[in-house]
Amino acid sequence: MMDELDIKILESLQRNGRITVSRLAEMLNKPRTTIMSRLARLESNKIILGYKTIIDPTQMGYTIQAYVLLTVRRVPGATKPSQVALAERIIYDSDNDKDLPWVEEAQVVTGQYDIVLKVWAKNLKQLSDFLIRYLPTHPDVVKSETMIVLENVATWRNRNMPIR
Repeated sequence: MMDELDIKILESLQRNGRITVSRLAEMLNKPRTTIMSRLARLESNKIILGYKTIIDPTQMGYTIQAYVLLTVRRVPGATKPSQVALAERIIYDSDNDKDLPWVEEAQVVTGQYDIVLKVWAKNLKQLSDFLIRYLPTHPDVVKSETMIVLENVATWRNRNMPIR
């Protein structure tokens, strides 16, 4: 259970993840040791999952964002669902092959499609090669549909999660 102090800590960290414990304690008018123990509890309870720098993909040369929806052939009796295994393989390949787009997110979903990939490509050729050359190398991919993002209106990067 979170109390008002936990909520204030989380709200402050969402606004500024680089704030020092001392400054946070000062802002919240609490002892530094109290803030440190609260942070440790929030982390150990997996409410705070980590701290990281958020980099703008466009500043790194990724000019095209797309969502790739995949329908996957089911493999009965497999130790891991075929959708999960395929998504993990695509992520692994993306992380290890500079010629492939960066797969920022991959989800197994309900509905007409089985997997949704959020993909960042450096250019149209890289995205095209991913769709036309790379994906067909996976025999479990039955069909795909791609939606290129025209404009980002809101992302998690520029919005805070409501905590209350």
